[in-house]
Amino acid sequence: MTQPQYTSYQARSFWYTKFFGVPVEIHKNVMEDGKTKLGIMEYAPIQNELLVRSHWTYATNGMSERRMPCQEEPCGDPRIRIELVVYSGARAPWIIQLLSVMARYPFVHRSGFATNQTMPVTDPNPQLWDGYLLATPPCEPEEFNPLAVDIGIGDDWVFHLQVVGLKSPELMFAIENGGQAFAESYLALHDSEDEMNELLYLDRYRESLM
Repeated sequence: MTQPQYTSYQARSFWYTKFFGVPVEIHKNVMEDGKTKLGIMEYAPIQNELLVRSHWTYATNGMSERRMPCQEEPCGDPRIRIELVVYSGARAPWIIQLLSVMARYPFVHRSGFATNQTMPVTDPNPQLWDGYLLATPPCEPEEFNPLAVDIGIGDDWVFHLQVVGLKSPELMFAIENGGQAFAESYLALHDSEDEMNELLYLDRYRESLM
């Protein structure tokens, strides 16, 4: 009898479970091509002998099924595939919609996603942010970005980028000086994990860092 194939979706789900626990819900959707499956994984706060996470976590599962087109800027190494992660202080259904749109974005615009890329928005939902920064998740352990053999496809790697909300002055600084300069100048100043988590909640209103 043929054993069922262990899919890349299952590999990513297992990887997330190691860091986030068991999802309370998986919101199923499809990408812009109408056939590539996309899941938005929703994880509640957890505290046990293995994991302590005080916030809600949302993560895409399926964006990395395909290489990003990279026909328009910004472009990076096409062998690096991306999944997106968000933190929130409370359960936030609007984040599911946001991640669904963002996961499709590079495929719709024939571009890629890059670390410390900024994304201005004209109609933020809710009205908290004027733009977003795609950052390496600063609160996750170093091994959070796995080896290609763990959840990659072929020799391709899967990197995770965290969606960070930007106020208008922060967005302008990041556009003028680069997202990396913003991350190094402002995100790096907050070295307490509790302080950093609070800063990176996407549903939490805060004053500008600048």
